[in-house]
Amino acid sequence: MTKRRAINSFAQSRAAAIAGLVAIGAFCGIQRAQAASTVQPAPEPSSRSVWDGVYTARQIQRGSAVYARDCATCHGPTMNGGEAPPLAGADFLAEWYGYSAGDLFERIRGTMPQTGPGSLSAQEYVDVLAHILNVNKFPAGETEMEGLREPLKRIRVEAAKPSRKGPN
Repeated sequence: MTKRRAINSFAQSRAAAIAGLVAIGAFCGIQRAQAASTVQPAPEPSSRSVWDGVYTARQIQRGSAVYARDCATCHGPTMNGGEAPPLAGADFLAEWYGYSAGDLFERIRGTMPQTGPGSLSAQEYVDVLAHILNVNKFPAGETEMEGLREPLKRIRVEAAKPSRKGPN
């Protein structure tokens, strides 16, 4: 009987060890799944930069008027901040570096103006975005930005003008 008890004891220990390994594996899988759900997705491929003239002078004019009417009270007349964070300068560019114009557009559209988020038209929001880019010294171009998330997602926000390497 002693031998039989030893075999039973060994079998129980082995079963407990296997159950423990299965539990550890399940725990690790749950942890990995939770970690994956909190990781931000990789940014969508961008084809242009804010340095590529992605808005027009007309958008600056319209955006300036909307900004004065709906944004300047909190962000300041020169976008230097006040009740709300600045929308121009090194801190702003550091905050948005690596994001897309679409990310900035969505943030503005979803949270501003503070008294009525989402209350402006898509055109007004994209015009304000053009005004913000202009105040941050990004050049205007010939084609208007669209007030659509997907095309704006392809425009990278870069603090410094990227170097263009061409044939020597």
